[in-house]
Amino acid sequence: MAFALQILRAPINLTSSLMGHCSATCSSAAFERVQISESLQGIMAAAPGADRSRVILYFHGGGHWLLTASTYKEFIGRLSAATQAAVIAVDYSKPPAVQFPAGLNEALAAWHWARDRFGEGSVAVAGDSSGANLAFALVVKLAQLEEEQPVACIGISPWLRLDLKTSLPNLYGKFCADLYLGGWHKVTKAADPLVTIVNASPELVRCFPPILMHVGSNELTTEDVKAMAVLCESVGSPAEVQFYGCPHIFQVCPGFHKSTRDSLQRIDAFLQKQWESAPTE
Repeated sequence: MAFALQILRAPINLTSSLMGHCSATCSSAAFERVQISESLQGIMAAAPGADRSRVILYFHGGGHWLLTASTYKEFIGRLSAATQAAVIAVDYSKPPAVQFPAGLNEALAAWHWARDRFGEGSVAVAGDSSGANLAFALVVKLAQLEEEQPVACIGISPWLRLDLKTSLPNLYGKFCADLYLGGWHKVTKAADPLVTIVNASPELVRCFPPILMHVGSNELTTEDVKAMAVLCESVGSPAEVQFYGCPHIFQVCPGFHKSTRDSLQRIDAFLQKQWESAPTE
């Protein structure tokens, strides 16, 4: 099974990575590989004039088992230009080579590296779809550990419910969630708040940093965002939500220029507010 999945994934990742590299050649951003730990790397994008002391730690989507940081090279260049900050896309490990909590542990390691290098008041975390699941799981984990939180957490079509009911529309999502957790060898259930973020307790949510979520008004993760917004509101944790008449992770894809521009501008305004209000060291 694992070998078959690797064979299936290889051409998808290769093609998407090449597309990411090719599309990034039109970007004015500078890109470089960064070594986060001995076994973990990322790609840093810095647009002309970007303040490299302000960082967005980005976790890419792909159903928790597909795509690479290179796939997102063009997008993180655009995100850097929109926010005038450095963006670091983390090339975290994925099934079937690993299972939960390996990806979350690497997200935690990436956060510690970024925090120690730039300071927690300078680093925001973000992601799209399953990558946003990792970003939100990270803030849950930090709340559990009673550690410092990033200055903000941003979700682009965040996938926050992996405890899916068995149904035909959920078949692929169930496959991805089960693969992420380790199948027969899973060490926790999909209802774990580190997996299904909307199950986090009020005590943990009160520790969250300011949250921003952008999502299509009728797409895969619309209900996840609504549930997360209600949870944040119930405990007085700040959360900004915007719905668009667009598909899943439209900001990453070509087209939808007006909505993408609006979304990135709102992300920029949100981050500037958080960075300006963050305590200086």
